[in-house]
Order: sequence, then structure tokens, then C-alpha cells
Amino acid sequence: MNGRVVSFTWGRGLGHVSRQIAVHSELRGLGRDSLLLTERAQRLIDDYGFAQTVLPTDADSLVGEPLHGTGPRADHGLARVMVARVLRPDDVVLHDVTVQRELYDRATLLGCPQFLVHRFQRNHPEPPAWVARHAPAIGTIYLLGEPGRAETVHGVRVLGVPHVVRPLLDDRSPWPEDTPALRIAVVAGGGGHDDAPGFLTAALHGIREYARRRAATDVDVLVLTGPHFDGAVLVPPGMPGPVRVRPYLGPAYDVYRHAHAAITHAGYNTVQELARSGVPAVAVPGIRDFDDQRVHLRAAASPNVVVAAPDAHTVARALTEALHPPTTPPGRPPAAPPRPADGATRIAHDLIAATS
Repeated sequence: MNGRVVSFTWGRGLGHVSRQIAVHSELRGLGRDSLLLTERAQRLIDDYGFAQTVLPTDADSLVGEPLHGTGPRADHGLARVMVARVLRPDDVVLHDVTVQRELYDRATLLGCPQFLVHRFQRNHPEPPAWVARHAPAIGTIYLLGEPGRAETVHGVRVLGVPHVVRPLLDDRSPWPEDTPALRIAVVAGGGGHDDAPGFLTAALHGIREYARRRAATDVDVLVLTGPHFDGAVLVPPGMPGPVRVRPYLGPAYDVYRHAHAAITHAGYNTVQELARSGVPAVAVPGIRDFDDQRVHLRAAASPNVVVAAPDAHTVARALTEALHPPTTPPGRPPAAPPRPADGATRIAHDLIAATS
């Protein structure tokens, strides 16, 4: 079987779509076509050149998820018709953490092979048991961050793979060339989650306090709110330099590599990107329904990341620690570099081997 790979990306954020782009980019390099079904149109998908179809969805569109409704009920009949029109018998379906009901049901009816990419979720403590109960047509689960694991549990093949990080298309700097200032990137999580305004306020006040403590007079701050952010960014008076606010930067820009420091939320994809870049960073874990951002930080164990609470004083102290770390005590070896995040490559090769 050499069919197209079809996936669904859920949510207002960029977490699912970012991982899917990483895997589908590898699949494209191996000769597979892709189609991404989405809850809402995503500019990031267009930037990578993948086809996308927007489905009418709500919380009831997900299999086995104890979620509250997200608004008016979606037209599931229309969603079923749309999936029936686009899904072909020779397609392969790759789910990411959540399983979309219309896609799963149609793929099961057509006999399409189905796979699931899974990262830690509090509501899925045992992914094989969850799949066996709610989505038994899924034959393989790829567990991110557990390389070396390979077993069959509850009749489901479980394969542990390294973490996944989305590739960039270029390494342009979002700052003007030869900027002499201290460059700090402030990146809200989830593409603009509900807690982004409070996070951004704490980060900017923390930068101002850090600058006053260190007598820093030239700091250039880039704030990325996320493409779905609908709040306000309140820049405090007395900032030691310009504050640029952008909703989105495409994958041609490498924000972290060109920054001297970053202040971010601690979502799965952000943590992997910070580990890849090595930039000194302050991570402010957000509160999510089923996610636990502190788990991602512990799993990555990145020596360049300092964890902070969402208040200005703590952010300022953490930024000081990140930019001016204490020297390693004599006799203590330096921290080992993180393992390469090549999970997308492993998933793509395994999926093709399993369906060819």
C-alpha cells in the first residue's frame, strides 16, 4: 500500500499541527502524499505546502474525550459527508493524541490502517488501554519520548520513539541585522491560549525588572502572541528598548537561535524547540485541562531552561539565572546534550514499512 497519509489536527493552538507537520514533512520526503483535516484553517499548514480541509467540529467530534462543549454543536452530518468525500480506501490515517470521530469511523469502515502519535496526557495515563477501549481499529501507538520501547499491550502494537520537533524552512533572524541590543524573545504558548495575556504581562514586567537590576539599557524584545491570540499586550512604561509585537512568524525564521534569551510557556513543542536551540530560556508552565507542562520540562531536562512562576519578580530572577548561570562546581561534569529529537523520522519510516 502506497496511499496518502491523512491526519486531523484539533484545537486552537499549534501543538497538534506542529507535530503533524514534522511527521508529514518526513513522509513527503519518502514519497507519500498528505492531507490534513483541521478544526480551523492554519497558516502554518499553508506555509509548509500541505493541503488542508476544515471540518465542522466541537468537543463531541473527539472519541473518548471527557471534554465540555466548545460552543454551538457542529454539523456532524456535514462532517461525515466531507470525510467520506476526501477519504479513500487506500489512505493511511495517522492520529495525533486526539482521535476525530468522523475520520476514525470512516477509516474503520474502509479498512484504512490507523496509527496514533501520543505524548503524555493526564487523561490518557495508559494509551494502549485507552485505544483498546475507545478506538480498537488503531493498530499502532507511537509513544513520544520513550525510545527503545517495543511491545504489544491489549492487542495494540506500542513503539517508543524519540521526541518530535518541527523542522524550520530557513534560519532568518526576526531582528534587524547587527542589532547590538540584548535580544529577548517572549513567546506565548498554544498559538494564543487563554492565559497568554497574563503570561505576557509577567514576562514584560520581568524583563523591565531584570534590566533595572543589571543596569541594562539596551534590550530589544520580540513578543510573539500566536496567530489565535485575541487579547491585548500591555507594555509597561520604562522598558529598556523597543518592544515589537507580532502575532505570527513563519517557519523561515529561527527566533530562538537569534535570541540571546527566551521567555516562553512550556508546551511540548516549545520545550523541544528550546532543547534544539540551546538558547538560555525561562519557561513558565501554563495550566491546561489534560496537559502537564512541567512533565515536558522534566522529560527534556534541558540545562539551558530555568523554570519560573508567572509573576514579574520570579521571571526576573529566572532570567538572571538563565543569562548568568553559576559556573559548574569543580569535579561535576557538564550536563549532557539532549538526545536528538528525530521521532518524526522514526515514525515516518515505521509507518511506511508497516503499510507498504
